Amino acid sequence: MNNYEINEETYAIIAKSVGKTIIIEKNNDYTINNDAYKVMDESCKYYGSSYKGRLEAAKELLNCSYKLPILVEESSVLIFFPIKSSLLDDCCWINLNSISDIKKIDNNKSEITFNNGRKMTFDISKLSLDNQIYRSTKLESIIFKRINAKKRD
Repeated sequence: MNNYEINEETYAIIAKSVGKTIIIEKNNDYTINNDAYKVMDESCKYYGSSYKGRLEAAKELLNCSYKLPILVEESSVLIFFPIKSSLLDDCCWINLNSISDIKKIDNNKSEITFNNGRKMTFDISKLSLDNQIYRSTKLESIIFKRINAKKRD
């Protein structure tokens, strides 16, 4: 498989090597022959934008410029955040709404428990993970406020 569109069941996009990515879904795992960045970009395009367009919007909405969460799709508010710089080949992306719990393993590792009970360890401190979740939640809040404001108009 080379192409993959992120959907509501996508929990994580995990870069394994250049040109190889593991997709973690609620009930399945896939290895695809594509870069994690490309999966993000193609999914954004599938839903009507581009990764760069979504990145620019997140920069403006959050007034921040690094490790930004990305709104992949609006109607179901699919927001993914990177666990390290999105410019790095080994960047992994996590679906904000797939997380049920996080736990510190050591200073540079955290365990994420997903909504289906699956636990995975990632190379990110709990403090950094908390910050990424905060940014993602802030982006989600801004989007919800705008949607609700339009409904009232």
